[in-house]
Amino acid sequence: MKKIFSVLFIAAFIFTMLTACGSRSSESSGDSAAVSAFDGSSAAVSASEEEAEDEAETQDEENYDTGDASLDDPRNADGIGEDELMVVSFGTSYNDSRRLTIGAIESAIEEAFPEWSVRRGFTSQIIIDHVLRRDGVAIDNVGQALDRAVENGVRRLVVQPTHLMNGFEYNDLVDEVAQYADAFDAVAIGEPLLTSDEDFAAVAAAIVEATAEYDDGSTAIVFMGHGTEAESNGVYSRMQQVLTDAGNANYFIGTVEAEPSVEDVLAAVKKGSYSRVVLRPLMIVAGDHANNDMAGDEEESWKSAFEGAGYDVECLVNGLGELESIRRLFVQHAQAAVDSLGQGREPVCGDSLKDGVYEIAVDSSSSMFNIDKCVLTVENGQMTAAMTMGGTGYLYVYMGTSREAEAAGEDSYISFTEDENGAHTFTVPVEALDRETACAAFSKKKEMWYDRTLVFRSDSLPREAFADGTFVTAESLGLADGSYTLEVTLSGGSSRAGVESPAQMTVEDGTAMVTIVWSSSSYDYMKVDGVQYDFDGDGSNSTFVIPVPCFDVPVPVQADTIAMSTPHEIEYTLCFDSSTIQVQS
Repeated sequence: MKKIFSVLFIAAFIFTMLTACGSRSSESSGDSAAVSAFDGSSAAVSASEEEAEDEAETQDEENYDTGDASLDDPRNADGIGEDELMVVSFGTSYNDSRRLTIGAIESAIEEAFPEWSVRRGFTSQIIIDHVLRRDGVAIDNVGQALDRAVENGVRRLVVQPTHLMNGFEYNDLVDEVAQYADAFDAVAIGEPLLTSDEDFAAVAAAIVEATAEYDDGSTAIVFMGHGTEAESNGVYSRMQQVLTDAGNANYFIGTVEAEPSVEDVLAAVKKGSYSRVVLRPLMIVAGDHANNDMAGDEEESWKSAFEGAGYDVECLVNGLGELESIRRLFVQHAQAAVDSLGQGREPVCGDSLKDGVYEIAVDSSSSMFNIDKCVLTVENGQMTAAMTMGGTGYLYVYMGTSREAEAAGEDSYISFTEDENGAHTFTVPVEALDRETACAAFSKKKEMWYDRTLVFRSDSLPREAFADGTFVTAESLGLADGSYTLEVTLSGGSSRAGVESPAQMTVEDGTAMVTIVWSSSSYDYMKVDGVQYDFDGDGSNSTFVIPVPCFDVPVPVQADTIAMSTPHEIEYTLCFDSSTIQVQS
């Protein structure tokens, strides 16, 4: 079965988060840095991993009261089913904040996706080790969480980061998940919190609403982010602009480790006639940065800086993850990732296919119902599928649910046939392709029915299998030779990749060729109908000239990414909208 790796391992899927304090390099700043609520991206730090561990041990000795770890669910149970939604965070060892932010986000996603098992993965090993050493609570790192998913037989995996923005950490996550691409049938990664224009507007509205009671005309409301030396640090100035444009001139955004600095924010506040300052972290969790760099009594803290300038200061030590509107935004991003796994499939009935015998791919909801090979027979608009199983554990199948099978008579059961190698084959009716079909299977060992869901995939059939006139082509549209533009939609992959649209298209002798320009430079070839097309362009982004086999339906393509340690072919679909075709002047 072809794997759909919905992850743009390229220069898209970027990992810069907010759930703690930096990238792997920022982990090395110790638990007092690694424990924090990172929002940002992976600012480089000078401390080594050994120094970080020493600092974590020192914090253990100081015995900070961060709450009861037993109240937080590490979400590392087994027996989780075949659909998993992994929530990945940098992490924090502040137990109460972890439960009220990361845990609350996980719970919101779990409530929104009751059919999916929600699991946790942290990227900071220092935090994981610190919590285990101090509290005896085991939290999976991303690799352990992925291994657990494989061992549990997960087939569809969605990874939703709880990060503020796109940055270095996101790329690290993508690279790690990429190593498991072949372990799942489909993988998708959700967007960080601040990705689209709509995200910025929603987050700005959320933080304004959360602090509305302090907006009395004489109070400056200051949000402290983490900051990074990376280009993604621009999210802070962008958020400032969104707030200002919305009429919130008394709201200010600064960072701990980049710009705007506390000095920059203080200078901006001094330009107004404010007597009071409210400080709150622009971070998913309220960890070390919020408790110490922002609200601490030390001379270097933001609280001390504003008090030293004569302001009455109030600190709100609450992570963004405590806000329902922020959790709702993460749910929306997870929904988009889940939706991307099944985009572009409309049921295909037998009358859309030519009579014949075709090998077809089948998605099974259970790894225990393993189909080694399936052959589809089409005759006079009717379809049957001969499914050759990978084992001999089932005596019968029934096209329906287990409850329906138990109520039906044995005459309705479908028995297997056995070939010379002892393989079992069940031949079943198929009403439509690309539609979830209930199939109950009777276990020989357990002597009971089990529910399975099958999807017979039309995208695995050769185009010649489809009836004439099924597809809209350049020839059927009567396109004259010449140059055109049209809208192109990309699906699959990580949902972070993109292609330029409108795209340039040329038609010659009834054959349409389109120029695909990716949002990344990380692809070296594409395949359409098994034919490889190499890089064709002199721009910085990967560019290919490929045929347009048909319009208005998803066209499966493969693109080979070289962004990881080893190249990977990733499955995508392109849809070319014939209604948008325009002659290029």
